[in-house]
Amino acid sequence: MPDDSRIKTFFTEHLMLKWLAFVLAAMTIYAVRSFTSQTEDFEVPITVKVGEGVAVLKQDAKIAYITCRGSHDDLRRLDVNELRVEVEPKNAGITDGERIPIGPRNVKGWTRGVRVVKVSPSVVFVNFDREIEKVVAVAAPEAVGKPLIGRAEVTYEPRMVTIRGPESRLVDKKILRTEPVDVEGAVGSFNMRVKILTEGLSGVWHIEPAEVIAHINIVTEAVNKEWENIRVLALVKSSCGVELAFAPEVVNVSLHGSPQAVDSVKESDLSIFVDCSGIVSNGEYKLPASIHLPAGVNLSAAIEPPLISVTAVRHEELPEPADNPDILPVGSGGGGTGRGIATGQGEQ
Repeated sequence: MPDDSRIKTFFTEHLMLKWLAFVLAAMTIYAVRSFTSQTEDFEVPITVKVGEGVAVLKQDAKIAYITCRGSHDDLRRLDVNELRVEVEPKNAGITDGERIPIGPRNVKGWTRGVRVVKVSPSVVFVNFDREIEKVVAVAAPEAVGKPLIGRAEVTYEPRMVTIRGPESRLVDKKILRTEPVDVEGAVGSFNMRVKILTEGLSGVWHIEPAEVIAHINIVTEAVNKEWENIRVLALVKSSCGVELAFAPEVVNVSLHGSPQAVDSVKESDLSIFVDCSGIVSNGEYKLPASIHLPAGVNLSAAIEPPLISVTAVRHEELPEPADNPDILPVGSGGGGTGRGIATGQGEQ
């Protein structure tokens, strides 16, 4: 009787607290199960393992949808790129077709703590053929879009690749195409890897190498523009004390390059000069004329005549030249031979 009393007391005393503890325990168990038993769906490829000399001709499903169960942390540790479904036909040789069942055991790449609970579809139908290998040509990648300036010319390598796959698919195949090359807005030449297309049969053909290296050369249309009677300036050291005479005093200038770059240059942007900073004594010199263009302008230039005759007469009474060069005009600028004293303080 005392034992019955104790049992009765256990169930009747502090009944509210006991019910509260039970509810809290149930909620805790439910929360733990919810956190440690989550599910997540993945889309993974289906690969068919075949023997040597056998190729997959056709399979009705190439993607499987799988559901995995596990804790939040375990599911996050899954490498989606490693997940795949692998199936293997019962018959090792070439057959007309086979229905191969798919289940959780066929899923590869999952980690410990994760369980595969569902796979769809449950069956994949596969046709087989004899496998062959041959060498085929690769067509030039197609350039799509328009460069910012000029046009695009594409060269590539290699020109031939080796393909391996079902005989009935490849026996008449002589050339493969690549993905297009986007040149929209390109401002300069560049190289890139371009994937060779398998024309919708990805996973059936094996291509070696699977890419070509494309060399995209941006060719700009070049134009010429000429200016006449551009005055020649002297690059001299400050207070050089040398009287200089140029023959001729003016030259003709020709610029060669893209239409946009040539059109951006005005006559006032052109500076033609002769470096006379090394002249310290009397004499006659043949020095090249140089051109200065605005910053950022990429053009080739020609000056006619390219050499300027320079006659120098030193004035002993003038101070010795300083180290800082100045660009000064020489002569009157009227064509032919002119004279002037380059002192760094203007014409004399």
